[in-house]
Amino acid sequence: MMRLVHLLVAAGLLFLSGLGIGHAAIVDSFRVGSWNGSAFTDDQTGAFTTCVASANYRSGITLYVQVDTTYNWAIGFSAPHWNMKVGADIPLQYRIDRGAWQSGVAKATSKDLARMQMPQGGYIITRFRRGRTLYVRDGTYDYQFRLTGTSRLMARLAKCVERNIARHGAAPGTGTTAAAGPQGGLGQSAPAKEDAPATSAAADPQLAIEATQALFNLMGSAGISGLKLIPDGQREEDLNGLYAVAADDARTLVAHIFPVGSYQSEEELMAIVVADSQKACTEGRFSSSSERINENGKAIYTSHANCEAGDFQLIERVAIVPRKAGGVFIYGVADTYVGESGGAPVSPPDLTDADLYSAVASAAD
Repeated sequence: MMRLVHLLVAAGLLFLSGLGIGHAAIVDSFRVGSWNGSAFTDDQTGAFTTCVASANYRSGITLYVQVDTTYNWAIGFSAPHWNMKVGADIPLQYRIDRGAWQSGVAKATSKDLARMQMPQGGYIITRFRRGRTLYVRDGTYDYQFRLTGTSRLMARLAKCVERNIARHGAAPGTGTTAAAGPQGGLGQSAPAKEDAPATSAAADPQLAIEATQALFNLMGSAGISGLKLIPDGQREEDLNGLYAVAADDARTLVAHIFPVGSYQSEEELMAIVVADSQKACTEGRFSSSSERINENGKAIYTSHANCEAGDFQLIERVAIVPRKAGGVFIYGVADTYVGESGGAPVSPPDLTDADLYSAVASAAD
């Protein structure tokens, strides 16, 4: 155990050298699955600087994730057999699962470690949290990294930042640009926090009001009743950050807005949704489908995901609808069914696809 701690401290200090922080002290440590993390302060001022987590892969490469005091984030790669020119810029391309290839530039902060600042927009961090595999290529070699436990990791890193700013204060100048804070659900620009109320609704209260009204419209049009509106921070982890959520024991209903510029395409959004459903179906049989339909003159992009395990079944239906003010609405219904052999039976009221999509088409009018 002590050897693990020493290795973790050394790895964190190595990564911090790429941030221009020459004097660092470790003040907190944590473990999330295969990820080892630490919080660091400037040992001269005592102010908190950053949180760093790392995971080792069979290839011999270590992957690092860093979140600073302004919730900007970066990733890094190191391997003992690398011999890079310190200070060199390394053009990279990367993508997560089947997402579009993105361009980035990593800087060699030592001969065996390169660090790449990641974009603040919500698209990439959402894919990182919910994806299965990170693909990286440098023009010569291709690398693959399984993204196991990254959703919990990013939540824990955000908690690490929040907790240690409260304890030690934030060192000046550790972030490149002050992040705007989480923008919600699938599109949040900073990691979601595990046990503190998310700030997405506060970041744009008008969107939260609009999404909540659309959710009520959907419930009224579809004849859905008995659901309780769940405030942000009191939901299951994956639902924090969404603009509007209502639920009971058998059914969860969500509404969220992606304004113009906050997402790549409807196809990419739907791919994230379906991949997230599949990733959550760890012990059951999973199937999914998607299609584009026209309902009451509105183009709707729909998906249907089904997870079955013994006497348990989860059916998730999602609809993406253009928004008059630009961007899209995303509506989701998750229905849980539990048979008698699974304990107390659970079954939501019937809601046909036809009724759901008709209600979705009129919800934002």
